Amino acid sequence: MVVDQRSWAGLLHGRHDDFETLSVKAVVGSGNASFAGPFEVVASDNRRYFVKCLGGCPPHAQATIAIEHVVSKVGRLIDAPVCDTSLIRIPEELAGWPMAFGKLQPGIAHASVALGHAIECRQTLSDRAKDDNTRRHVGVYALWDWCFGDDPQWLHDLDHDHSCYSHDHGLYLPPNDGTIRSRYLVEAVNEPNLLPDPPDGLDPEAVERVATALDAISRDALVTVLCGVPASWPVNDNDLETLGWFLEHRAPAVADRIRRLI
Repeated sequence: MVVDQRSWAGLLHGRHDDFETLSVKAVVGSGNASFAGPFEVVASDNRRYFVKCLGGCPPHAQATIAIEHVVSKVGRLIDAPVCDTSLIRIPEELAGWPMAFGKLQPGIAHASVALGHAIECRQTLSDRAKDDNTRRHVGVYALWDWCFGDDPQWLHDLDHDHSCYSHDHGLYLPPNDGTIRSRYLVEAVNEPNLLPDPPDGLDPEAVERVATALDAISRDALVTVLCGVPASWPVNDNDLETLGWFLEHRAPAVADRIRRLI
């Protein structure tokens, strides 16, 4: 399906920062100095989350938290194995908390639920024979191609037989540097981005289910995700509209490539 990029013009409007559903109750640690500086918190729902905020990102790549938000939400649309994520508010009373990257600032951040016992694996997509990873890995291949993944990182839940999650998506989307820029999305829209891991042993039913979900992606669903990017995050509506077009236009070709995995 060819999607006219101009048909996305003006679809995004009304972005705001009116979010009070989840907030940081306590900071568990000072985080680390890695890209985007994730740190662990206890939230107002009493669950633990890993949080990334604007102040933890390199100055040139603060849109990385918008990428995290978008990729995790569109991953849900195709049943990809992404962690539960949410926006989260850092309240004024926590301003100035010492962090690895400086001082914590109030505002809206990105939060990902912390698994109780998990290990992180990079590069190789392993443990296909465990849990239901023959199904879950299909969503990993699809999300990687659809959202132009980079910097592969997988979590394995040790409480559930190494069940696989795709996480840490801040360097997805072209140009894969923590920014969202129309020029690079347009240049890469028809370019495959195949995960290099051999697809042996994938569940054929899951392959068809994920491919069908990609074929059925609705513009309304994408607009809802993109309108949920807070207004205070440094990405403009025009670039987000280009991203919506990129994902809508790209989905059928990715569906075809996913079907060819088996």
